[in-house]
Amino acid sequence: MNEKTLYVTKQSGTYSDALVLFGLAALVDQICRSTKGPDARWRITLEDAGGHYLLRLDTDLPLSGLSALPSLAPYLASDDDAAPAGLTARSVTETLERVRAWDEQRRALAGGGRGQNTDQEQQLRELAPPDDAAVVLFVGDSKMQAAGIYNRLVAQWPKVQAHLPQHLGALFALFDSPDVDVQSVLKSWARLAKQDDIDQKETASQLLNPHQGKGANEPKANALRIDNIKDRPWLEEFLKAVGLWYGVAPRRTVDTDDWKVYVAAPRRITWQVFRAAFAEFNRFLWRERGQTAIKTDITSVLLFYRAWLSYVEATTRDQPALDLPLEPEAVVAGFYVAQFKLLSRQAYTMLNLSFLSTPSWGALLRDRADIFALQEIIDEHLAVVRSIDETRSSGFELLRRYRDFLNTSNWQSFFDFTAGYSQEILRRLNESQRSVPLFSVTRLRRLIMSNRKDLTPIIENVGFQNVASAIRHATVIPQSRKAKNQEVLYEVRYGLGAELKRKSAVRDEFVVALTDFIQSYNQENAQKLESTGTQMRKDVRTTDIAEVVRLIDEYGAELVANLLIAFGYAREARDEQEVQPNA
Repeated sequence: MNEKTLYVTKQSGTYSDALVLFGLAALVDQICRSTKGPDARWRITLEDAGGHYLLRLDTDLPLSGLSALPSLAPYLASDDDAAPAGLTARSVTETLERVRAWDEQRRALAGGGRGQNTDQEQQLRELAPPDDAAVVLFVGDSKMQAAGIYNRLVAQWPKVQAHLPQHLGALFALFDSPDVDVQSVLKSWARLAKQDDIDQKETASQLLNPHQGKGANEPKANALRIDNIKDRPWLEEFLKAVGLWYGVAPRRTVDTDDWKVYVAAPRRITWQVFRAAFAEFNRFLWRERGQTAIKTDITSVLLFYRAWLSYVEATTRDQPALDLPLEPEAVVAGFYVAQFKLLSRQAYTMLNLSFLSTPSWGALLRDRADIFALQEIIDEHLAVVRSIDETRSSGFELLRRYRDFLNTSNWQSFFDFTAGYSQEILRRLNESQRSVPLFSVTRLRRLIMSNRKDLTPIIENVGFQNVASAIRHATVIPQSRKAKNQEVLYEVRYGLGAELKRKSAVRDEFVVALTDFIQSYNQENAQKLESTGTQMRKDVRTTDIAEVVRLIDEYGAELVANLLIAFGYAREARDEQEVQPNA
């Protein structure tokens, strides 16, 4: 059995390279389906090899017997632009109407309360848009000014059928080796393309080439052209057009009306598994309401992580022998991200390119119980992130810090987030918001201990836990009771987290601030016990203080302060109903 390896060079360092890879994988898979028997099995593996992507096929790739292949990229048809013969079509108008009907039904169901109308729920499932509906709306958006180029690329596929094996041979020759002579291959193909009336070059669409479009595209920097440049090889651009329908998740922001496009960057994964997992991810995205700009970044990464865990759990339950990595970071490195902004009334412009890494949270995943536990952690983080108002300057800064943490695994960014969120919690509760999503102590402990084992001695220290509990009972718990118009026995210590964070820069100042708080906390306990005969929270013991001071000397004041704030403004299991009745 002859194996086939194809090489996709990372020419641009953007999602354009991944589109070529996806288009190539889809084409190889289609050829195998067309040429091999119904009982045949094959494996296509996508792998990141540094300077290029590898596509490995564990069998031969016969081309000589091919007489016809349908296009893997549909034509985007409209009332005045029907699809050419031999091409499947998708209607932007019909897709948009279906999405609107589904959204209206979802709103009606949410307004009536879940579980109250099973007919509506069934209708919602029936109206659910196809997984690729977002791609249809993105490519078909007239202000993206991309549908014309896309359709021209797709419309040439029927012309290929006359000499299909030869055209495919030229296409695959472009990827036969890491250092293939591309110009030589294209020159050899030119005569055949001319014979079949195929336009060999196409305009560099910003949708397919976010790093290149209208403007400064001169090979030598001696002029600035403002016209479109028709210099992209059709063979490669067609693969990108196909690749749009695999591994691409366009999302529209609700605050700025931008398009943000998320394209998966495979690390090592089979094509069949990738398609199934990404379809699960798309279903998660359709259930997600519109988000603001930074939230779309955060929720896209977290929802993909969540979707992969759901896919692995369901698949391995049905097929226990299937060998799949449990952790998403082992299969997908992250997402290429492009932001398209409406800088004029008529046209989107590519404004920013970035990359979001998959967080390394799954190193200790061993079984289904671990998967469920990590899913609960992700759901908790999603609830916190969704609740933050990005239009406020404080909310924007919080989300920026959380995104930095998610993208870089920099725990200082997370601690900066939790310190800022501590003020957000009390502000919102003080404004009579009855339910504010909080991190839970157990899930916060699990996430930190699985990623920062060096912090375990701090988190598991009884003195640390008791002081964190005192912070909680002086801030989150009484303020929550106050927000629900319940009796509040103890004073709410506003600004406590901010003060501890500020003082932690100097060891002695932090120790003084912490001991002052504990002294006043214990004194208030004694006063309330004397005046009411009731004590609803435990005193902090001198041994607890001594343990925390020892941790400060060993690990530093800033780290201990960060952890005290994070856990002090989290909720314990026994507080869950008290602090978050609707969580």
